[in-house]
Amino acid sequence: MRGKLLKPYSILLATMVCAAPAASGAQEWPGTKPLKFEVISSAGGLVDILPRALSNYLSTSIRVPVVVEDRPGAGGNIAAGLVAKAEPDGHTLLVTSLNQAVNPLLFPNPGFDYERDLVPVSMAVVTKMLLVASPAFPAKNITDIIAMAKQKPRSITIAISQIGTPNHLAGEMLAQFSSIDLTFVIYDSIGKAIPHLMTSRVDLGIGTLPAVLPQVRAGAFKALAVLSPQRSPFAPEIPSAAEAGSPELQLDSWICIMTTGGTPAPIIARLDEEIAKALALPEVRDAFAKQGVEIFHMNPPQLGNFLHSEAIRFSTLLKHSRVQGTSQ
Repeated sequence: MRGKLLKPYSILLATMVCAAPAASGAQEWPGTKPLKFEVISSAGGLVDILPRALSNYLSTSIRVPVVVEDRPGAGGNIAAGLVAKAEPDGHTLLVTSLNQAVNPLLFPNPGFDYERDLVPVSMAVVTKMLLVASPAFPAKNITDIIAMAKQKPRSITIAISQIGTPNHLAGEMLAQFSSIDLTFVIYDSIGKAIPHLMTSRVDLGIGTLPAVLPQVRAGAFKALAVLSPQRSPFAPEIPSAAEAGSPELQLDSWICIMTTGGTPAPIIARLDEEIAKALALPEVRDAFAKQGVEIFHMNPPQLGNFLHSEAIRFSTLLKHSRVQGTSQ
């Protein structure tokens, strides 16, 4: 199952590498050492694919080698720590996700300061989160889940990833905003929960569209709602949480790029400019769209404001966390 989930990303990467333009009139980049992407995840997932898709364009644009290094572990703190302690010259970039907003809440002393030692460069892409159910689970929508859970508290199991991941936070939203008690079952990743969802060992799961939509369309389990105010253009047949009367259930999985605190503003601006140009390529946009992923660019000030607002939102969720269960 894991191999099948990763295969579409290999196709995506091949498509994007072919999309890189030739250099023409590019300004001189300050320095000749390689540009390094430090990635919080292992190879094969979307977080890893993003910098590999950008690398061919950037190496041509700024005329230095680009290296992608996967540094999974410690909830993203390994990769973040390397970037936080790097030279502040724009040559070391962090590719991260909700970790950037959540980790300061979960790890008060990781060995560096998230706000001081890491600064925004670009928001890059976003994908919707999808609430799914096992084939035998009787609920047809979020309204049914709420009614069942209130009638028999903790009778419904939901598969989530580790604390602080998008899957966990979305599960917290469902439980807290609906005032219901669910039994949370923690997996290392949503991919490991998929066999248990298929065989009804767990009732519900939450994953990104690229991770779970193929199984939904294959009939392996049911899609109940997109956790968004509107339906996804990539799965218009699936209702939104707002349509079920739960508009507050809104969470996207996004990927952003940071760099070392103290990096000069002109260098950060140049990095953001080049990343935005790569994301705007029709070939890149189309390749991501085929996987249910949208380009969602923000410049450094916009990303900084966004991270601040997300940290406030997630702080409330974590304070009232209802997670119970054992890791699978």
